[in-house]
Amino acid sequence: MNRRPEDWPDVARAGVGTVVITVRHTEGPPQQQEVAATAEAERRTEAWPPGLLGWSLFTGTDGRALLAYEQWSDDAALDAALAAPEPYLPGIPGTEPATPVRYRLARSYPGGAPGQTPGCLVTPVFDTDGPERQRHFLDTLFAMAGDDATRDVGQLPGALCAHFHLSADGTRVLGFAEWTDEAAHLAAVGAQDTAASRQRLTGEIPGVRPSGHHRWHPHTALTA
Repeated sequence: MNRRPEDWPDVARAGVGTVVITVRHTEGPPQQQEVAATAEAERRTEAWPPGLLGWSLFTGTDGRALLAYEQWSDDAALDAALAAPEPYLPGIPGTEPATPVRYRLARSYPGGAPGQTPGCLVTPVFDTDGPERQRHFLDTLFAMAGDDATRDVGQLPGALCAHFHLSADGTRVLGFAEWTDEAAHLAAVGAQDTAASRQRLTGEIPGVRPSGHHRWHPHTALTA
């Protein structure tokens, strides 16, 4: 059964209770594109289990990584798919399977101008010491977005919106930030006027440690 393609996943779509995010690394651009094409072909033609609502694939701008973003109705649907007689393998077909890392979409920050479309995904990741630290981090982040002294972080040229996901085990916060293109994000990273705000965000919250970010280009987005 063919899946309906979209230009970009609808991260805030209704009915999604569980998100599975999988990252795999490749030896370079040729292998990256080969694995991406194989994975897309399999996801387009295979029978999707009940509860799998969307599957999207992104390619790392460095040519050496892939990211799959899966949307499920809830944990029960995912558990049933994993326990089926022919188990569903989350993530990226053709790569080594692993225990799925489950997330919940917690909060979203809007931005950008009407008519702008995303062309680059940025995924900053933060390690956290438990669920309370996850929530505290988001509260601090969104308070900064409303503070005149630090709100520039959320109003950078090319920044369209950001969706923050909390890992179910309490150890991680992952940002799903939509940008117009890679150049806009590179310019923002180098901007001096936001350096103090970024330092406050990433370096002064106890129990939260930044662990880097990656940039991605959209490859395919499929929805049931």
